[in-house]
Amino acid sequence: MLQVFTRVVTLLITAIVMQQTAIAEPPKPSDDFIIEAYGGSSTRGAMAIRENGKLRAIYIKDNEIALINNWLADKYGSGIRVVNKGASSSQAMDLLNPKYFYKKNKSWREEMHNSPAKIILLNFATNDARHFHFRDIEKDYQVSPEKYTQVMTQLITIAREEGKQVILQEPHPICGRAEKWNVAPYVVKLDALAKAESVPLARQYQRILKMDNWQSLMSPDCIHPSEQLYRLKAEETFSVLVAQFNDELASAGHKNHEQSEQMAKR
Repeated sequence: MLQVFTRVVTLLITAIVMQQTAIAEPPKPSDDFIIEAYGGSSTRGAMAIRENGKLRAIYIKDNEIALINNWLADKYGSGIRVVNKGASSSQAMDLLNPKYFYKKNKSWREEMHNSPAKIILLNFATNDARHFHFRDIEKDYQVSPEKYTQVMTQLITIAREEGKQVILQEPHPICGRAEKWNVAPYVVKLDALAKAESVPLARQYQRILKMDNWQSLMSPDCIHPSEQLYRLKAEETFSVLVAQFNDELASAGHKNHEQSEQMAKR
């Protein structure tokens, strides 16, 4: 049964990766205030659905990052944009080096040096735990909770050295057979790192675990969120953005509004 479960998970992840290239990013005006979101399939907006008794992977329009985009526009105006750079099945190590699901990237240093973003969102842990549990990747890419701290510290440090602000996002809990991946120790390490480095943290894991019948908020694979849970996650991340960066976001929105008025008068 475990082999069957593993094959189902692998098929879902493969389908998600194949669909990923079909999602185009919106145009990139140079005067926008940019936020970039990095993470795995839940950053990208993946969800499992059941059709004719079989699970199938899809991307949903109203994922966490898309919702945050809409809410930022409603609150501050259209000059603020979150660019979804999630890569399905990726772990933090892929982004740092880069390899596997971020193999088309340059080094993290180069990515951050060339990025127009002011704020970087980092949402990794689930796939780190998955690969470490199954040992289904080369040894150097098997990321224990302790190694996860080291990798995330490097991502934060480099982003900051290149002038970026960083927000860390806890993963959501997973259920069913995927619980064996044991994500909880990674969350503990992430929380400790956020405190040690004074990095804003979007708290998802324990908050969701405390919700009544939280498993019903998951999609049928018990790994990816439902649309409802994506919304709940977005609310938390949005609240952290507003609490930590309201002045910068408001200033960017005001500047964009003034530019729009000037263009209209020409």
